[in-house]
Amino acid sequence: MPEFMHAPVLIVAVLLLAAFITPLLGKRQAATNAVFLGAGVVALVLSVGMTLRVLAQGTLSYPVGGWPAPYGIVVLVDVFAAYSSLVLATVALIIFWFAAFGPREVRHNGAYFTLILLLTAAMQGMVMAGDLFNLFVFIEISSLAAIAIIAIKGTKESVEASFRYLVLSALGSGGLLFSIALIFMITGHLNMDYIRTTLMVTAEQYPLNLLTSIGLMVVGFGVKAALFPMHVWLPDAHSNAPTASSALLSGLVVKVYIIALMRIAYLALGLEIFALFPIRHLFLALSTGALVAGSVFAMVQDNVKRLLAFSTVAQVGCIFLGFGLFNQRAIEGGVLHILNHAVMKSLLFLTAGVIIHQSGIKKLSQFSGLGRKMPLTFAAFTIGAMSMVGVPGTAGFISKLYLALGALDADMLVFAVLILISSLLNAAYYFPIIISAFFGRDSDAEATDPAFAVLAPVAVLAGMVFFFGMFPSLMVPLVRQTALLFVR
Repeated sequence: MPEFMHAPVLIVAVLLLAAFITPLLGKRQAATNAVFLGAGVVALVLSVGMTLRVLAQGTLSYPVGGWPAPYGIVVLVDVFAAYSSLVLATVALIIFWFAAFGPREVRHNGAYFTLILLLTAAMQGMVMAGDLFNLFVFIEISSLAAIAIIAIKGTKESVEASFRYLVLSALGSGGLLFSIALIFMITGHLNMDYIRTTLMVTAEQYPLNLLTSIGLMVVGFGVKAALFPMHVWLPDAHSNAPTASSALLSGLVVKVYIIALMRIAYLALGLEIFALFPIRHLFLALSTGALVAGSVFAMVQDNVKRLLAFSTVAQVGCIFLGFGLFNQRAIEGGVLHILNHAVMKSLLFLTAGVIIHQSGIKKLSQFSGLGRKMPLTFAAFTIGAMSMVGVPGTAGFISKLYLALGALDADMLVFAVLILISSLLNAAYYFPIIISAFFGRDSDAEATDPAFAVLAPVAVLAGMVFFFGMFPSLMVPLVRQTALLFVR
């Protein structure tokens, strides 16, 4: 498939070009929507073609401008990068549709669309970067765009939340920059392949520098990925952002930093060196805290978007648990959960946004009877909640099953029990919402289901929850080959 040889660069270029064009269209909303959605469609087509090419022909190494490494920029697309790009492009396009046709929550759609396109382009660049310099550049673009899509709502709460996110994100970026500087000092390279080759020779000469670098990297990415207890920015940021921003942040943004860290682990550091330090045990400890604390904090929330935000903390812990257990089935579960959580949490945030817009109600204690007035919206919310709990037949069940089997393969029964407890905690705060909405006393709020254009992306996500729950084998080739990158 030579026609997709340039796909890695074209995906980012198309999104950046659309980001430049949309604010120039002014108040021509139809043209703005067309450019915005068109860029998402083109990115998805290119991502699908690139993924098929990687599956057929192996890792795609693309020297930008024809300059080979280490002198030029090399884009490296292996199965993990292709899988990540496909997840990003698919879920982002659905959220694009909601941003274009859903409730109007910002004054200037052109500026908002530009920020979303910049964020999506940066995330695509992060998962395909073959060197640490360009990875850091894309990290900074994504961080600034993510901060802006929170603040653009213009309320006091959203501005405060974005400033808090800015401060903590800057600390995380500082840690990452120092980490990259230390790696460059040890190896003299920024290209990941060359770093790994050089570390085979120099790692024993600079053990303290290497340990410091890995520690700073884990903390830096941990802050950005909202890994417990470095999650303190997330609840306010996700709950006060526009609905499409919340879905992007929770469904995709926190996940892309986990992907970047894992790619550095096997591409740049080499798993042998990564295994020299107790990183796995750190992941297991922090993911345990995330699974329990995230769910417990969610149980005491009365604001629906804050509940969903704390739930994300727990689900990030699930993904880190898969990499911490470090066997094939556990990693397959973690990789699958990147997709499944992106779908089901985007579904939950979009439905929550629709509920708030249609009824004016944010508090869960006031949801009583709303399900009978908005049956389609709450049916979609119920599907997302069932998947978060891990009900069989939904996408969430498959990834949690793989994680539990991975825990058993590692002879760590305690983590299989922990996953079960986490699911029970999820049920404890999701199911009462659904029961109250459908079977509680009648609500005084005037609310109805929104128009088809608003419900369409919600329906697609709900369908994906069942599709990936019933037919998970569609993603198995990518997921299995990704796990083999770690356990080979």
